[in-house]
Amino acid sequence: MWKRLVTGLGAAVSLVLAAGCASPASPAGASSPARSPATAVPVQVHVASCPVPAGDYAGTGHGARPAPGRLTLPASVRLPGNARVFGTEFLPGSTSYLLGPESATCQAYLASADGGEIMTATSVADRSEGVRMIIRPGGAGPSTDLACPYIPAVLAADKAFRQNHVFCDHPRADVIRQIPTHTAGLFAAAVLVPAHVQDPNIPGSGDGPGPTLALYTALVVQGGASGQMIACTLAPGQDGICAASLKFFLTTQAQIRTGISAANLSGMAAALSSFLAEQHI
Repeated sequence: MWKRLVTGLGAAVSLVLAAGCASPASPAGASSPARSPATAVPVQVHVASCPVPAGDYAGTGHGARPAPGRLTLPASVRLPGNARVFGTEFLPGSTSYLLGPESATCQAYLASADGGEIMTATSVADRSEGVRMIIRPGGAGPSTDLACPYIPAVLAADKAFRQNHVFCDHPRADVIRQIPTHTAGLFAAAVLVPAHVQDPNIPGSGDGPGPTLALYTALVVQGGASGQMIACTLAPGQDGICAASLKFFLTTQAQIRTGISAANLSGMAAALSSFLAEQHI
């Protein structure tokens, strides 16, 4: 399935983040009060390069371009000390970002036939560990198939699209939690694949010594669905990076976020955090 997704990737969604204003400075000699989450402000971070192979641009009339060197994280997103943000501009107006291990190397891929995009940040110490993101698979079939095993509404859409000829199984050991969007037609689900369990739908699962975490999102319409995903497999002790990468994806990269109110998106982030805490992540 992974090969099918890579070859059929579709157009990605670009990232637009708004910077907030800093709080007024404290009077001279006064100590600054600790900030609560409610008063947290956006923070600028450095963006590491995630290059696209030159050959991926064949026939597009474009070439590789780096993402802006700085990115403003929303106040709700915090970057762990051992993590970094990678970015690339696949095509003009199509910039994507991925949060991964600080020591990782990042590689981006462009499916030039349909403008699809994928990013992978792989650990230097252990190539079986990394964070992988599919912004959106290209074509109605791969896009509908993507979240089929984990989101019931997508399964129903896939059955209709493929006339019940679907392959949406997943290992029984998977832990799946629906993340309510409170928005019609928009869905999300978090997945934990235990260590040493391989889920053929989730790249990287079963490869490393730790579990794999994934987040799937989907827009379901009549006759199909538009899915996205991020999956993270890292060694025990680096769970914080996986948790942060999923939250970063939900808050800044997931296409469905543009159709969800700020309050509902905040509720989704809280539900995701609750799921991760229950899994001791």
